[in-house]
Amino acid sequence: MIKNTLSIRPARGSARKAALRLTVAFVAVSLPLAGATTASAKPRPVTVLDRHPGPTAIWGLEAFPGISQAAGLSDQQPAVGGDTPLVGSDISWQDDARMVGGQAVAFNGTSSYLSASPSALNTAGTFSLAAWVRLTDTSVSRVFASKAGAGRASLSVGYDRRSNRWQVQMPSTTGKGARGSVARSNSAPQIGLWTHLAVVHDATARTVTLLVNGIAEATATSVAAVNDPSGPVRLGRGDDTWWQGNVTAVQVYDRVLVGQDFTGWLASDPASGGFNESGLLDPRRVGDWNFDGAVVCYEDNSLDPTLCSAPDSTAFGRQLTLSRGADVVFDGRRGSSTLALDHTHWIDDPSDPHYGEETWEYARSQTNVAHEGNPVWEDGPVLRSDQSFTVSTWVRLDTAEGAQTVVSQEDADRSAFRLAYEPDNGGQWRFDVADVADATTSATTPATAVDGWHQLVAILDVGRRQARLYVDGALATTVGLREAWQPWQATGSLLVGRSTTPEGPAEWLNGQVDDVTVYQGMLSDARVQYLFMDQQI
Repeated sequence: MIKNTLSIRPARGSARKAALRLTVAFVAVSLPLAGATTASAKPRPVTVLDRHPGPTAIWGLEAFPGISQAAGLSDQQPAVGGDTPLVGSDISWQDDARMVGGQAVAFNGTSSYLSASPSALNTAGTFSLAAWVRLTDTSVSRVFASKAGAGRASLSVGYDRRSNRWQVQMPSTTGKGARGSVARSNSAPQIGLWTHLAVVHDATARTVTLLVNGIAEATATSVAAVNDPSGPVRLGRGDDTWWQGNVTAVQVYDRVLVGQDFTGWLASDPASGGFNESGLLDPRRVGDWNFDGAVVCYEDNSLDPTLCSAPDSTAFGRQLTLSRGADVVFDGRRGSSTLALDHTHWIDDPSDPHYGEETWEYARSQTNVAHEGNPVWEDGPVLRSDQSFTVSTWVRLDTAEGAQTVVSQEDADRSAFRLAYEPDNGGQWRFDVADVADATTSATTPATAVDGWHQLVAILDVGRRQARLYVDGALATTVGLREAWQPWQATGSLLVGRSTTPEGPAEWLNGQVDDVTVYQGMLSDARVQYLFMDQQI
């Protein structure tokens, strides 16, 4: 029997639980946002708690600055469940598959797969398996994760062509022809879209549950699970089916997953052990500019990379290159520097040739395509606009006259999206998402007191086909994308301070911008609120 309900409870009797008991301590609260480093709040007392056990194995299957391909195939938890690295067969690495500037393992659908030691997963016991997957072909059924068995896999997770659904199978024996348990999703897979899938097997309750993007969509009961101790874990294939697409961030647990595993743990959660931890659904921070190390731009100078730039604090190292006249001022919002754009060169010396000069000021993302010691900067994107993303920034307008764009990403003669101010209807904040045909979906909310600082967060949710706009940590509006909208990748730079139209650059900002942070993936409502509170300090 399959039912669409889920009751997940913490695992009992974990052998590793005793080793994770914590003594009374003062722990600084610092919520990690998918690789972000945030300022710590004041230390708070934490009682003696059992910390929820983490994964027994993690395989990234990604490479990006600081993480090599070899590291992407290694087990990131060797001291927990034993060292179980992946061994590849006929795999390749695809550029920009999940993040611009990164690589992800690609499976060809016919022969490529990865395998790990049988000890990495015991399918007869309580376990959970989670991964981000991207399916690029639905012409046949496909398996992205399995555990080999004598004659038949004891676990198969992937896509079922007949039902056009995600599916998990667990047979009652490893022999061929054995009856088994099957759970299929309610939602149909979307080709080319990154989706998070998780399987939770509760050996005590005898259930197996399939979760899609953190939501339990199907549970099979009366599961009689088995395990072949000599059967390796396989990624990219089943017994006779092969995955076509990508798989990343595979994690194995020897317990049942709970809700906070997906959304993230706060120090105040009873089973967190007093720690803040990222969740399985947290996005990857792919760009972060706070302008503290930025250098003002007297005039455009491509020969000296130390001028006219704001450094990126993430490992990707993409800089924002400033145009002539762009200023960096000590504003005092958080006792730090901000980017100031006002259409006039910052020079205040009447004898200087740039004194009083009208300037068209903005910043654009660039990537170093050469050696770090002798950089060559080229314009390039930061976000995959055809996948879900989050853009967060703080802005203060000097004048509310006319449309003004805070952040956008361009593609040839248009912006794929824009986070902006519009004077319409008494003034409003606006998040526009463009179609390939250049029509837009707009999420709008009233803008008040625009001469003061406000945090704006825009989220494109491709899976739900939604655009969401947050102001000062609170969700302001959610709108559905136009029916004609289809995912597409904007290949131009991320822009701060203007947008791009068929007529040329437009909607220049007159004001200040700070803390521009972008994520590939979606922040949850709680994470947006936490980010606001953290950056407000």
